[in-house]
Amino acid sequence: MLDPLTEAERAMMERAKARHGSLGAMVFSGMLGLEKILGRKPKDEGAVIWEASGEPEDIDADGISIDIEDGTQVVSHPNSQREPRRIRKRRSGATTD
Repeated sequence: MLDPLTEAERAMMERAKARHGSLGAMVFSGMLGLEKILGRKPKDEGAVIWEASGEPEDIDADGISIDIEDGTQVVSHPNSQREPRRIRKRRSGATTD
């Protein structure tokens, strides 16, 4: 017999129903049922810690270059050449003078 829904699962189902309607809740319920039937538990993986010699670089100011394979390289240019991004809010409704 399957366990009843936990509070977290119930909240996820309500969110799916609110965002995607009844069909979203049905799809979520089906996927949750499959997960419970198969009994798969997520693996707990430890945090990955890399030690580096020296101070970290400022990739926003200096850019970065990474070698992927022989002859393949990924390059990101510095952001200092661009103007800061401006976020403008859209105004809804009529404008008043």
